[in-house]
Amino acid sequence: MRSEPGPGGRPARMDFIGEERMRFRFLLSSVSLLTVIPYAPAFAQDSHAPAEKGVDGTHSAVGDGTGLSDIVVTAQKREGRLQETPLAISAVDSATIDRRQVLSVQDLPALAPGVSVAQHAGYNRLFIRGIGLTSISNGQDPSVAFQVDGVVIGRPSAQLASFFDIERIEVLRGPQGTLYGRNATGGTVNLITRKPTEALSGYLDVGYGNYNSVDIDGAISGALDKAGDLRARLAFQRITHDGYGRDVTLNTPIDDQNSWAVRGTVEADPTDKIQITVSADYAKEDDHNYAFHGFGPYRADVPLPGLLMGGTLLANSRDIASEVNTTNKREFWGLAGTIKIDLGNGFSLQSITGYRHSHRGNITDPETTSYPVFSPVNTVETARQFSEELQVNYSSNRLKAVGGLFYYDEDLFAMLDLKWLLLGSQLGFPNAAYQEKGTVGIKSYAAYTEWTWEALDHVHFTVGLRYSDERRKSLGTLTIFNFLPPPNGANSVIPINQKKNWDAFTPKFGIDYKPNDNVMLYASATKGFKSGVLLAGNPNPPVDPEYIWAYEGGIKTTLLDRRLQLNSSVFHYDYTNLQVNQIVGNSIITKNAAAAKITGAELEMRAAPARGINLDASVTYLDAKFTSFTSTNPAYPAGPSVDLAGRRLVNAPKWALNAGAEVELPVGLPGSLSLRGDMAYTSKVYFTEFNDAALSQKAVAIFDASLRYEDAGNHWTASLFVKNLTNQMVLSNKFVAAGLTGYAINGGFKPPRLYGVRLGYKF
Repeated sequence: MRSEPGPGGRPARMDFIGEERMRFRFLLSSVSLLTVIPYAPAFAQDSHAPAEKGVDGTHSAVGDGTGLSDIVVTAQKREGRLQETPLAISAVDSATIDRRQVLSVQDLPALAPGVSVAQHAGYNRLFIRGIGLTSISNGQDPSVAFQVDGVVIGRPSAQLASFFDIERIEVLRGPQGTLYGRNATGGTVNLITRKPTEALSGYLDVGYGNYNSVDIDGAISGALDKAGDLRARLAFQRITHDGYGRDVTLNTPIDDQNSWAVRGTVEADPTDKIQITVSADYAKEDDHNYAFHGFGPYRADVPLPGLLMGGTLLANSRDIASEVNTTNKREFWGLAGTIKIDLGNGFSLQSITGYRHSHRGNITDPETTSYPVFSPVNTVETARQFSEELQVNYSSNRLKAVGGLFYYDEDLFAMLDLKWLLLGSQLGFPNAAYQEKGTVGIKSYAAYTEWTWEALDHVHFTVGLRYSDERRKSLGTLTIFNFLPPPNGANSVIPINQKKNWDAFTPKFGIDYKPNDNVMLYASATKGFKSGVLLAGNPNPPVDPEYIWAYEGGIKTTLLDRRLQLNSSVFHYDYTNLQVNQIVGNSIITKNAAAAKITGAELEMRAAPARGINLDASVTYLDAKFTSFTSTNPAYPAGPSVDLAGRRLVNAPKWALNAGAEVELPVGLPGSLSLRGDMAYTSKVYFTEFNDAALSQKAVAIFDASLRYEDAGNHWTASLFVKNLTNQMVLSNKFVAAGLTGYAINGGFKPPRLYGVRLGYKF
């Protein structure tokens, strides 16, 4: 064991220091080595474009009369226009991020079709087209890859701290097994942060709203030398708000937020042939967020222990009645270095090196009543990861190719500590406790290549292949004190020492055809791979990898003199060895389901029909069902096995619809005044593979609105906003807790109605 938790769950001694120093030295040596590679012509894209502009250099006015602007994306590990990228991809530029007030990952479903977010205890559980992170076990990986400036963010909890000073968000839907590899069976989310500018520039946005909410973000950027070859940017974000509910037993807030984050970036052009970018970021949160809300017992014949002892429960409420002070403490920081070198003759080289540290500690009450059935349940997760990706690109008139090597090394320490006070105080079993504690070491190696060849005029063939090698080792103990009968007995300590390797080949085949500049048709067959799993401090047998074959066809069109874009796709997935999460007895386990099929269709629309008018909409249809899966409901351990074939996948709504309109009002002001309205509809969602009505969210529609003023000089902005206008109670998750709780139903809610004012200035 490499670390032991000290007070508050934070490791008291750090034996990773030697490894960290080695990784930092590797990062620095990588930078030193690549800076001496021979030089070549400069890059095609202007890296000094003002950060306050969108990636296409256009300003953020509504319907400026020139039609829809292009968005440059890097989804294929090279730059290209969104409408010429043969993938189902949504790209959100900085102007849209600003106007839609995108502050967190929870805003993504309203921006991209097929996306849903089901947060649990501070985990970012992203789903795309019905595929996502179903498990809440320590050591589990997401099914949707998440990257910031090309650096993989491995821990789901660490993905919640990066949504500020963003230039662009790219959401790639469908498995990305060739270019992104491991843990991208659902798709990939890429955040691209704003880069330093040559001219002095910056901005400051301040928002205030109900629940005493304050959100402040800003940045300052400019050159550090006269030539502008050395540039820097410093950005920050501060978010606070009162609780969306209260713990009425302790009279304390819950689901409040107190967080801040900062990011510094330095960019250098030692010659016109090399660009080096180094960044560092830090984020911290200390509040009572992510509380467990109670919904009563799952089984009518098994009451909650706390209710039997005279405690109270607030069911289906934003308030809770708990004797446990919900606590959320998390800290994330990282370093990243990117080096781009144009080698000439169509070749370029890029190195992306990253180091990430993450820590989260959550104290919750899984039984959710006011009686002290448990002492505070402490969950701790600390991870350190190092990643390196080396890419070589080639581009000519007929051929575009990329090849790369990828290395990922992560050390994860996790602990779940639960003490059952009721047994000690009422039933004479002192110190009754359950504890999972352990480490998981993860190493991943990969090599990949993808080639796109224009064999005929306007016809491109794509072939790609990736080899992945995953290696995991789990060390730890499961400790059970004083309350389980044989074979575990009293004071059982179960050692854990597991090791497992997996590898996979994930190919891709594609074709696209552009009959003219405004239409592209494409089709592809892609294999995806999600790594196998070893859990931390849990003797769960090794869980095999997930595999998926995805078949997709689509069309992208730009019509009416660039005033209308219509993109659509149809897809079919064959999905095997799904990793599903269940609480069996008192342990959270992960196992492989048998198989599932997903068939669906998506349609996206963007329009600027006239000056001062912007419209957007998307619709997603999903038929996502298990085709072969038999399981016993863990809440009925003695019950029969249930055939789940035909049941819907978790967090896979049949229909999802987004629609928005923004209109500039003709009020004659020296500037512009625009009104925007948005609607997001989601049909019924199940939170368990058993498709229980008690563990579901009914169909719901959410409405947002805003009124925004921009001065004529494009410096000042002021807006009024409201989100969740009708104040819907929308669940983010529901699950059945361990048998010791009486099979209590726990869960969480998405935010209530939020409204306020926001002021901004940029220069």
